[in-house]
This record gives sequence, structure tokens and C-alpha cells, in this order.
Amino acid sequence: MRPIVAASMLALLLGACAFPDTMLWHSAPAQAQALPPPAAPPPQAAAPAPLPPAAPVERRRPFVIIRFEAPDPDYARPLYEALQGALQRKPGVAFDLVAVTRNADDAQRNLASVYQTVTNMGLPPDRLSLSAVAAADGRTDEVWIYAR
Repeated sequence: MRPIVAASMLALLLGACAFPDTMLWHSAPAQAQALPPPAAPPPQAAAPAPLPPAAPVERRRPFVIIRFEAPDPDYARPLYEALQGALQRKPGVAFDLVAVTRNADDAQRNLASVYQTVTNMGLPPDRLSLSAVAAADGRTDEVWIYAR
């Protein structure tokens, strides 16, 4: 075959072949050419906002429940005995004080009262955490104490 015919046939054969990355091999890398930016995807209808996660369900059992059915319940002595027993079993125990009520003012007042009582008994404040949750009904007015 003549060199021109052979070259033409080779070009035809190679023209049917495609390289996966569409690059030809060169001894030196080719100059990169700027490509136009990709077209923006077509606008889609806005998806509804996801719902916030549900509040976690409390799985712990309260160590102590103080009911504030009367204005100033006398809970100091039973609370002292319960805390003393917990500290004897586990000296480094800490406690979560949780107000359970529908009224924010009552929650703050009740937590302050129990917090003051517990710290007056000698428990350091750094071993107490305070929080409040909404009660399922309007009558509940309690402070739940969890050992942790």
C-alpha cells in the first residue's frame, strides 16, 4: 500500500474510535481551554420545609417528685433523705431538676425553691442542672429530680 492510502485508511479506522476522556496522548500536556459554565438546572417547585424533629420522649424515671399543690409544700426532710441515700450509693452523683408545669412563672419559682433547698443542704451547684418542660395538663405543678 502506498503511504497516503495507508494513512487515509488509518484515519478512517481511528475516526470510528473514541477515547473515553476525549484526550489524545501527547508528550506535553495541551493548553487548557476555558469551557463555558454549565447551564443552570431548570427551576423546580420549592419543596415544603421539613418538619422539626419531635421532642424526645423522656425515658428516665424521676428519682424524686415534688408536688406544688399547696403554696409552700414541706418537702425538705424527705428530699434530704432521698439525696443522702443517693450520695451514699454513688458519691459523685449529679441531679437534673426539671419543672413540669404549664406556667413559666410557676416553673421558675418552683425550680428556684428546690435549687435553693438542695444547695442549702450542701450539694454544690455544679452538680445540678435546671430545665423545664410543659405539662400535659394545666393542673400539674411539679419538680422532678433525676439522678445522673
